[in-house]
Amino acid sequence: MSADEGGEGRVGECLRRHAAALRSGGYWNCLTAAKELSALLLAEGRRPFIARLRKTEPREGYVFHGPLIPRVRGLKATWTTHYVCCCDGTAYDPVAGAPVALDVYTSEVFGEQIQPEEFVPCERLAAYLAGEWKP
Repeated sequence: MSADEGGEGRVGECLRRHAAALRSGGYWNCLTAAKELSALLLAEGRRPFIARLRKTEPREGYVFHGPLIPRVRGLKATWTTHYVCCCDGTAYDPVAGAPVALDVYTSEVFGEQIQPEEFVPCERLAAYLAGEWKP
């Protein structure tokens, strides 16, 4: 575990900055946060990836995207898709406000087990961040 996982350094500062922006009630973009956090972890020589959370179910002729509602005190938000930076079994999500073990992340943040899907694999992350690859 790096010192930054405890909230110190550039990754911790980025996580706190995005958490504050989210809680301020102004505009906040989870994919932008995931990209910034991933870039910082990649620069540290680590192997981050960006995951996507969705709750979908087939309906008659279409796919329904259910709401993702964080169960975090002081936060009122709902999404149908949420992106999060993950690295070394840890989710770095400003919604949580601190790094959370990936195996309990969705239960702790959203109150239910939601399987994260890999949106941008580590092997493609540098190209994605440079705008040279799209998922």
